[in-house]
Parts: sequence; structure tokens; C-alpha cells
Amino acid sequence: MPCAQATHHWIPRQHEMGHNVRVGMPHAFRQQEFSQKMRFEVFYDESMKDLSHSKRLLVRNKLIPEAVAYFHNTLSVRPSKSNITLQRTCKNNAYYLKDTSGDKNGDVQFCKLECIPTKCGPVAAPKQHLDQCRICDTRGVECLTMPGMEWKDGPGVNKDFILYVSSIQTSHCYSANAVAYASYCQQEQVLDRPVAGFVNLCPNRLETGTVHYSSLVSTVKHEIYHALGFSAGLYAFYRKRDGSPYTAREKNGLPSYNKKYNLYQWSPSVVRKIERKKWAVRHGYVTHTVHMIVTPRVKENVRNHFNCKSLEGAEIENQGGLGTEFTHWEKRLFENEAMTGTYTQNPVFSRLTLALMEDTGWYKANYSMADTLDWGKNLGCTFAKSSCKTWMEQNMEDMSLAQPFCFTIKQEPLRMRCTHSKMSVALCNLRQYDKVLPDEYQYFNFLPDTKGKHLGTLVGDTAYYGGAVALADYCPYYQKFTLSDKGGKKRETTCTVTDNAPASMDNFALESYGTNSRCFEQGRQWTGKKGLLTRTMLDWGSGCYRYYCDDGIKVHIGNKVYSCFQEGQHIEVNGVLGEWAINGSLICPSCRQFCGDSTGCPMEIVDDNTEDGLEKDKKSLATNTQHAPRHWKNIVLRSMLSVLVSIYVL
Repeated sequence: MPCAQATHHWIPRQHEMGHNVRVGMPHAFRQQEFSQKMRFEVFYDESMKDLSHSKRLLVRNKLIPEAVAYFHNTLSVRPSKSNITLQRTCKNNAYYLKDTSGDKNGDVQFCKLECIPTKCGPVAAPKQHLDQCRICDTRGVECLTMPGMEWKDGPGVNKDFILYVSSIQTSHCYSANAVAYASYCQQEQVLDRPVAGFVNLCPNRLETGTVHYSSLVSTVKHEIYHALGFSAGLYAFYRKRDGSPYTAREKNGLPSYNKKYNLYQWSPSVVRKIERKKWAVRHGYVTHTVHMIVTPRVKENVRNHFNCKSLEGAEIENQGGLGTEFTHWEKRLFENEAMTGTYTQNPVFSRLTLALMEDTGWYKANYSMADTLDWGKNLGCTFAKSSCKTWMEQNMEDMSLAQPFCFTIKQEPLRMRCTHSKMSVALCNLRQYDKVLPDEYQYFNFLPDTKGKHLGTLVGDTAYYGGAVALADYCPYYQKFTLSDKGGKKRETTCTVTDNAPASMDNFALESYGTNSRCFEQGRQWTGKKGLLTRTMLDWGSGCYRYYCDDGIKVHIGNKVYSCFQEGQHIEVNGVLGEWAINGSLICPSCRQFCGDSTGCPMEIVDDNTEDGLEKDKKSLATNTQHAPRHWKNIVLRSMLSVLVSIYVL
């Protein structure tokens, strides 16, 4: 089954946020350069003691330190001249801003009547992090500093962000089926940057195995990004380069609050609503509404990524409900960007996410820390603005691949491919749903029925068919999946994880998993011979193999090294597995995709007989409908998507 892990951001309510943390003289603070690499004060909650020893060591010694180090090297802030001391929480979130004496208006928070215990998410803030409790009467006239040690101000912390770490199986852990979640709780009062937040690790979902670690650390980074600024609850607080707010403020200095969605309402200068009038579906066109981040650096980066100069901005998620909707990148367009609303494979934090953090007005990003996002790279305006049906149809007219999308219903035995990044063995995640999909996500006019008894049988009603990841607007694409061996042990198909390798005596395709492995397409079914016995591998199509770059791609299989001289070249592989003599074939990928531009990829030789990895006579048969049955010709004329079907059947 394809792998997917949803994320659901926890957005604090109005009474759960503090806005008045002092950071020094406002004018002086605004003039500061982004010269301070971000520093974290990490506070571990008492709930950490309830974790097992192995989980506690994982969190405290590895997981959180690695995530914090990443942000220290990625983001810089304006340095503060004073320690962070968090504001006390006021009953009913009612307070006055006075001078330190409480006699005149100022920037010091005085609670109306009463201070109550201060929390950051599920964590009680310690006294040493809190400012003095100050209160006024109901008219804001008689004001005083509360006596007693419990209300006295603490020293605060000389850092840029306080991160509270807990591990409590909260209701949100259950309702969102979350591994972890995080958010902010207090902001500084000059430019609104979050200065305190939390990350809660749901103990029931916390795994200590090495196979889970890369996904876990990516999840924690993802959640901390929400706490630092990538949140629908913070868009209204974003600042321009000169420090002025994008969103208008009310008399209390805050943006207006949207009680329907329980968040501060942003300006269209930050998030803009766009209508795609010609969104292609199986019965014609419908209007598809999207929301886009349209701030300057985001717009520049997303236009460069897709090579589309007219793109209005970067699309954000339009499904999943509040917590997923509006607060992640759109899955259809940014599939494995780690700030999409669900993890499927090889998550990366790209330049686009760093651009958003800069557009908050609170950070300067170190773009050398950005990961490469290749999904959709340079695919143009059609890909970025249209439905996946339009993209597949236009590419099929040129008889080129519809990647990164696909159109094959899962069948037995498995016909595997590679993900777009070549990091994992994959299956097309096109599937049948129990209910008809919404009109705007019905893309297929025709599909072959792979379960039918006769070649050329069509699916009865394609309205039930779409990609397995709903957040990707039901567009089908190649996705990694989970396999089970004979003993029931499960393994995933990411090539770089050693533990994903098949059992040694079941490895009839001679695969190799590890740091230096990638996914290669296979040219045909692999076979094994032992005496008079011949065994043919039924599931085939791709596999993981170790390689290195040296004047082209060198594939290391067993004790042999095979050389790739051009993309599409077929390599004959012969090896041994115990008493079995193994024979198979691999198709050489693009040298530049595997090795980059600076590793001496040779000039590729064009061979008319092996172009695209297909023999010439087979290619002409796949792309020419002249010899196809009459009913397939009619299908081709009626819909370009049916060209897929004719290719599939032929």
C-alpha cells in the first residue's frame, strides 16, 4: 500500500496567545540588522519523564538537538537588547497597556483584575520565564504590582525563542492521528515575531527504530516551522521589508479577528483568492478556487521554480480542514516539499519555504540550507495553473511522459516504477474510491479495467477513480509503498534506507539499499536458474541499486560494475544468489539527474535503435494507432486520455 502520513497544525485561539513581550526600545529594535543566528532555549516538560528510557534519549539527545541546530543554521533574526520574559496570562485575555508605574498608557501589560497560570500549549511556563504579574481594576485606573514570590518577575532567557518540549497523549494526538504537533504562544510587541512556542510529541506514535528517524526529524522540523511563522494564524502579522504590516491593525494594535475560523484575518496582500475558470475535468471545465501566498520572495521563487513568469504566487492547501487547509503548500504542486499537508516520500525543505520565512519580515534565511525540490521543476505555467488532466493530455499529444502524474490502476503481479526523484521504488497510486469524487477532481474519461477478463475492457464509471492522496487534488502519481515478506515483516521502498532491503535469499533482482542507492527502471522480468529449474520474478519494473559517478553512472551489482553511457541504454545483468544464476536488465537513467552537472557526465550518444530505452519497432507500435483495433481508434479521437489506454493495452 502507498505510504502517507497526515499533518494537522494546531492553531491557538485568541485567548491562548500573548502579544506583548518586550524586546527593548521599538525604534532601535526596528533598525537592527538580521545579524543574530537564531538561538533556542529548550525547556523539557515533566511529561518527558513518562517516556521509556529509549524514547527519552531519542528526544533529548538526538531529535530535538538536531532540529534546533538546523534552525540555528537556517534562520537569523534581529538581536534583542533584553532577555525574553513572557507575559502572564490574563483572565479572559483582558489587559491594559500602561507605563511601568501603571499611571499612563505605555507598552507594559497589566491584567484586568487577575493573572492566571500561564501555559504554552499543553506546557505550564516556569516562573523563571515569566514577567511580573501586574493588575488594574475594571476601569484601568487603579493599578498595582502583585506582591508575593509567585508573581515576581523571573530573569527570562537571553535567547531568541523559547521552545517547550512535551510528550503528552492529548486529544489532538488522537483526533489528528498526529506524531507531533507544534505552535506559537507569545509574540514580541514591536514586529510580532513569535518568541515562544511548543512541540508536543505524541508518545503513542513515537518510534525509536532507525528506519523511522529521518521521517521523525522531518516531522519535528515541519512543526517548528509552524511555530516560527508558517501558520494561517500568523499570516495577518506578517511584515513588509520596511517593518510595516501587510494587514491593517485595529485600535488595540492587532489585526481583526475572524471568529468563524478562530484566527486573525489576513490581508489579500499576503494570501490571495484566485479562480481557475478552465479547470479541465472529464465532462469539460469547472471553476476551481485556490488560495495563494503572494508575498514578494515567495512569488519570485515559485515563478523561478516552475519557470512561469505569470504565476500569481504559491498555491496553499485547499483541503483537509483548518489545521491542514491554508497552512501548508498545495500537495498537487509541491508533492514532496516537507511543508505540504501530508508526508508521502523524501520530504525536503526547499527555497520556497525559506522564502516564506523571509516574507514574514522576521527572519533572514540562509538559502544554502535549502534542499532541492525537483517536483514540477521547470514544467511551466500549464503544470502550475491547470488540472492534472490538462497536463497529462498536453504531454500525450507529444507522446512524451505524463510524469510526474500517472494513469495505471494497481494490478497483480505488480508493475513497479520509480518516484520522480528516483529515491524510491513506487506504484501509481490511482485507486477506486467507495464514493464518487467531487466534480472538480474527476479527471479520467476512460480507464482500462486491469481486473477484467478480456483485453481492452474499460472501467464502468471513472468518477470513482483518483489518486490515493486526496490533498493532491486526487491527481495520481508514483508513490513509495510498503511490502511484506514471507514472515510478515514490513519494509518500505526508499532506496537510501538499508533496513528496507529484501531478505537476502528473496533478493532475486540483486537489489542493494543504502545511502548511495537510487531507483533504476528494469528492462524486463528477472529470472533465476538452478539446474533444470527456472524462476521468473513476477513483480518487477524497478529496483534499488548502488551506484557512483565517474565519467558517467557506474552501477555496482554484486562484485561487478556496469557502466551507463547514455540515457535509455539497456544493461544486461548476470549474477549469483546462492545456487541460483540470476539474469536481468536495467535501463540507464539520465546521468545529470543522478550525478549533477559537475561530475563529468559524458556527451550522450544518440542511437536511433535504442532511443527512450525502447527498440525502434516496439516504439512505433506503442505510439501509432494505425494497427490498433477500431474501438481503440474511436477512444483516441474522443479523448487524449484514452491514448493512455491504447498504449497500455498494446
